[in-house]
Amino acid sequence: MSEKVIVSWSGGKDSALALHRMIEDRRYEVKGLISTTSETTGRLPIHEVKTTWLRKQADAVGLPLYEVPLPPDASNVIYENKLKEQWHTFKKEGIDTIVYADLFLEDIRKYRDQLLTKGGMKGHYPLWGKGTAKVTEDIIQLGYEALLTTVDTEVLDHKWLGHHYDRHFLTSISAEIDQCGEHGEFHTFVFAGPIFQNSVPVKGGEVFETMEGRFAHVELKGRQSGL
Repeated sequence: MSEKVIVSWSGGKDSALALHRMIEDRRYEVKGLISTTSETTGRLPIHEVKTTWLRKQADAVGLPLYEVPLPPDASNVIYENKLKEQWHTFKKEGIDTIVYADLFLEDIRKYRDQLLTKGGMKGHYPLWGKGTAKVTEDIIQLGYEALLTTVDTEVLDHKWLGHHYDRHFLTSISAEIDQCGEHGEFHTFVFAGPIFQNSVPVKGGEVFETMEGRFAHVELKGRQSGL
């Protein structure tokens, strides 16, 4: 009998590859995606992608999206309690495993595992230890298509916003930048690939900034609908 899991979803390329690996592994049954969102902005914090686009991704993948809304300036305690509430619901449905797309940051994994343990859950990390080069190549070889939605302006220029995550981008950036953006150098939005039943028609729009200009983001828009 396969183990039921929920995949932590940022809407980016690494999340897509983690989901891909779980779908192809017959030991697991993916029952949905989970994202923390902002009550006030209606966006995914840090990535600043509108939750409507996450829902479009979930629809295209054919899985339910469980949103965990967070109030403004939510403390760690509030964040953790909100997650535990959702996890409690999962546990009643026989789900006690959350899948994360982390690659190598030990402190983040340690925090996740400690929090999961407190909530009576456990974590699974299908991309852990695979190496940035391997993960990057897998994303491209498998045919995933993504746009850059956020850049840390201290290491990347605004010009990359809305650009495709492709070999041109990867060969153009500094060797000091992790090619998966694991240190937060950039974030992406996946709109097509093997796990998608249909692509999400999206393009980059206006650019806006957060954190006093430290991070720049592109507003996603529909290619045909103008959303």
